[in-house]
Amino acid sequence: MPVSTCPCCASISAAQVSATVPFKCDQCGHRWRERLGREDHHEYYETLVARNDLQTPWFKRKIAERTAALSALLTPEVCRVLEVGCAEGELGSAIKARFAITYDGIELSLDGDHASKKLDRLFRTPAKNVVSDPYQLIVSFHVLEHIADPGNELMMWSRLLTPDGLLLIEVPNQAGHPLLSNDHNPEHLHQFTPASLTILLAKMGFSVCTLSLGNYESPVYPDSIRVTARRYPSADQQREQLLKRFHERLGGPFIAYGIGGDFHNYVAPLSDVLQIKGLLDASTTKRGQQVGRHRVTTYEAEIHGSYPVLICSIKFGADIRQDLESMGVPPRRIVGLNEIYDSP
Repeated sequence: MPVSTCPCCASISAAQVSATVPFKCDQCGHRWRERLGREDHHEYYETLVARNDLQTPWFKRKIAERTAALSALLTPEVCRVLEVGCAEGELGSAIKARFAITYDGIELSLDGDHASKKLDRLFRTPAKNVVSDPYQLIVSFHVLEHIADPGNELMMWSRLLTPDGLLLIEVPNQAGHPLLSNDHNPEHLHQFTPASLTILLAKMGFSVCTLSLGNYESPVYPDSIRVTARRYPSADQQREQLLKRFHERLGGPFIAYGIGGDFHNYVAPLSDVLQIKGLLDASTTKRGQQVGRHRVTTYEAEIHGSYPVLICSIKFGADIRQDLESMGVPPRRIVGLNEIYDSP
């Protein structure tokens, strides 16, 4: 049997199941087949028309469910949305009727003629050729399984995202139906699993935020994987964002109280740039210890009273807060480490 490399996890243990069944990866479960037999299968899609029957109850159900899912992501910060594979533009039209946003689309088929009348801008070219200002949200429903190189396609989408932009992607879950073991649709070059889609996104620099199954596309594809994902920040970006949280909560120079494991794990690695003015601990065994450029001492109002106090312990935070307040530290000047590291 022919052997191939998995396009998602790069495993080389993948083999073709049979002459009529595509390659299957033993590691992530992904299945794939060769492209449609054309050098540029974009030309194939450019000839298609009326891909959806807009009057059927399943189409209306699909649009209603996608409208609800997309609406939940449209925070005030999202003002530009791109839909890759927007078909006739029905989803974009429904969203634009509810939100004052820019909604653009990419559609290769002749259905784009209808979409161009409903959306703000329509691109009749693959994403790799799109030139545009970046988008805060890019959505794509049942497109990625049609793409010969889904990793490269994700790179093209990433190029069009703002640095903190969000992807919403939906693809069939394996064959897309719980009663089918294989998807014989010749247009579908990939059959994703939750594992293979997550791995592919990670390989292309994205971190999955949410993942759900059982999303409806049609009677023959009632089970779809839907994920939202963001670009995974670099180490420098993570550090910058974390330092910003320290500054927002503490405002400037501060005193660190509780020089234990949490301090060494979550505060000390940033001590080269944090404005730490003193290290305090109630433990007699820690007093006098030299940690970095500071010696651990006890709280003295005359020396430390003008600074905010960071409680450097998650587990004992409530007890330390109580002790600090009993020593006369105003509650407004006490900040817990949890307040910095908790998700905003």
